[in-house]
Amino acid sequence: MSEMVIDNKIKENKLGVMPIPKLLLTMSLPAIFSMLVLSLYNIVDSLFVAKVSGLALDAVSFAFPLQQIMLAFSLGVGVGTSTIVARRLGEKNKADADTLAQTGFKMAILTTIFFMILGSFLPKLFMQIFTANEQIVNMGTQYLTICMVCCFGSMIEILFSKVLQATGNMIIPMLSQLLGAVINIIFDPIFIFVCKLGIVGAGIATVLGQIISMIFVIVLASRRRHIIDMFFKNVKISFKKFKEIVRIGLPVMIMNAVSGIIVIIMNSIIIAYSTKAPSALGVYFKLQSFVFMPIFGLNQGALPIMSYNFGANQDKRYKQTFWLSIIVSLIIMAIGLVIFQLCPEWLIGLFENSTSEQEILEYAELLKVGTVTLKVISWSFLFAAVNIIVTTGYQSIGYGITSLLMSLLRQVIFILPLAILFGKLWGLDVLWWSYPLSDILVMLIFTPYYFFAVKKAFAKRKIAQAVPENQELENIADNAAIESNINDCLATEEALIVADIMGNESVEEEQLGDMSEKCLDNAESCDAEKENSDNTIV
Repeated sequence: MSEMVIDNKIKENKLGVMPIPKLLLTMSLPAIFSMLVLSLYNIVDSLFVAKVSGLALDAVSFAFPLQQIMLAFSLGVGVGTSTIVARRLGEKNKADADTLAQTGFKMAILTTIFFMILGSFLPKLFMQIFTANEQIVNMGTQYLTICMVCCFGSMIEILFSKVLQATGNMIIPMLSQLLGAVINIIFDPIFIFVCKLGIVGAGIATVLGQIISMIFVIVLASRRRHIIDMFFKNVKISFKKFKEIVRIGLPVMIMNAVSGIIVIIMNSIIIAYSTKAPSALGVYFKLQSFVFMPIFGLNQGALPIMSYNFGANQDKRYKQTFWLSIIVSLIIMAIGLVIFQLCPEWLIGLFENSTSEQEILEYAELLKVGTVTLKVISWSFLFAAVNIIVTTGYQSIGYGITSLLMSLLRQVIFILPLAILFGKLWGLDVLWWSYPLSDILVMLIFTPYYFFAVKKAFAKRKIAQAVPENQELENIADNAAIESNINDCLATEEALIVADIMGNESVEEEQLGDMSEKCLDNAESCDAEKENSDNTIV
């Protein structure tokens, strides 16, 4: 009875039946809100730390890329797991969906252990790459050590939230993110200023919010096992499931990790032009998250819808989701572009804490460099909107390698050579144009191929579904022919017996014997044929 209830729940999954505009709205709004909260999460530390000192802001800016790399691993596992889970639910295969979710949980635990070990020795070495200033190194080391050693809250919370999103539940992940951000906002000023812990207090407030979010989402997920069961009893990892998750999650992981690595490399390049250039870039990434995070929230809503309908072979719903996502993304990015073009000085002013003459001079340099940074890089917003949704489309149809190549070209292969070339030829102000130009090139290369890939993928699924149906029809037709043959044999046999009983003189005894023997042979042959056919059908 319980299995029947589960099957009915899967059949009635809103991902396959609700009108797309309403579905994308209900799926994306909570995720967009969650991602905006996450943006607040990211920027709160910087805003409060900036009030401590300019050096503290520098330390947090230098630490940002390594935090981005940690986030990349958690997103890779989370998105890889949730995408396959959504596809299995679309195929009405809950058992496999459960196994995949549990494998993802195990991978999240292993990833956590990996970064906890790195956190015991890597932060100081990492900070020394960028500066010889002992104060900045010490503050950055303290902040990163706390964030890495206590990363289990973030890693596990993201995994659970992504899988719940794959089932169509966007409310619990939203509440989880909101709870963590509220905790962070409340405790940041308490730990930083009241307890006088400075940047250490910022790190403690951050991980405390993440841990409480993790506890919240685990407790609620444990009550929804009838939809998806993430709690494993066997610690052994299925290598097959592991490969499935990695195949989809690796592009997401690399895309986000590469962005962190590129910031590290870019900081080492731009610091030669201005000591405040890395801080300006750090401020840009903190601010642009309020523009990009809603797109990622939309992305989180669209990905399970597209994956589910691809699994269910509903191409019209799939394409409608894609185009609606493109339109909404462009609108959001256009608003962000206008704000960054009109108000760069005001945005940078949020991070001001100039009390001494030296701090005033440093802020003036930050304002000068940062204004150009925000105005130039923001021109990439519109093209990035298309690239983000197209990357999601590739992931939804299983083209993980293609989306990976797309990310590498956009964030490594194009941007670094362009940045080095533009910097040497025209200086820092032109160097920033490497960001929008990279997005333009990637969009022109990969968007046309995506439409071909989608058409090809759906064609393969239709052929795969048609083969079993045709085979079943052939079996039914063959079975009907066998039944007809058997009935004819039995009718002939019956007629011969009746003729024999009636003493029909028109049928000679020898002819009667021959016909009877031939018909009985045919009947035995038909019986054997029917038995083989029945076995094949069963």
